[in-house]
Amino acid sequence: MNAPEKLTTTEYAVLGLLTFGDASGYDLSRLASRSVGYMWAPSRSQTYKVLPRLLEWGLAESREVEQRGRPDKAIYRITDEGREMLRAWIEEVEDEPAGGVGLFAVKLFLAGTAPPEATLAQLGAYEGFLARRLAAYEEMEANLPADEPVHSRILLRHGIVRSRATLGWAAEARKTLADAYASEEAKPKR
Repeated sequence: MNAPEKLTTTEYAVLGLLTFGDASGYDLSRLASRSVGYMWAPSRSQTYKVLPRLLEWGLAESREVEQRGRPDKAIYRITDEGREMLRAWIEEVEDEPAGGVGLFAVKLFLAGTAPPEATLAQLGAYEGFLARRLAAYEEMEANLPADEPVHSRILLRHGIVRSRATLGWAAEARKTLADAYASEEAKPKR
């Protein structure tokens, strides 16, 4: 059966986790919780539900590993078709991701499977998103009525400070990526 034109974020993320090496469903769940899980958190059952679909679509393959005193376990690996589909997804840049702002972080985390230009394009889209959000917050702040409740003021300040800090991080990340790409350290290896 052919893969659908688009996968869900969970399907792309599980596919991306397979680029770190062959793994069981349990291994993938643990890897997700220690890495991409801070930006996207699938339940263990979601991971197990996604894997058969990836196999059916030819985006992953599996092999059985015999275990002593336990049932055999399946070990999964991404296929060339899976890598290509993941790369195409990472290269797809959205200024306002339908899947939410966390999608930028997931794509950046998995961007080692795509050309450097894709990583920089995702980072640029995220910077644009943050700049628009910061401008909206600053406009709100400039037009707050004098009797605006303190609670909404402090939350608005949170948005401003967080947006500025994340934009600072993005500038730092851009420099780090440029340095890494210049020295060939961060070329896609997975």
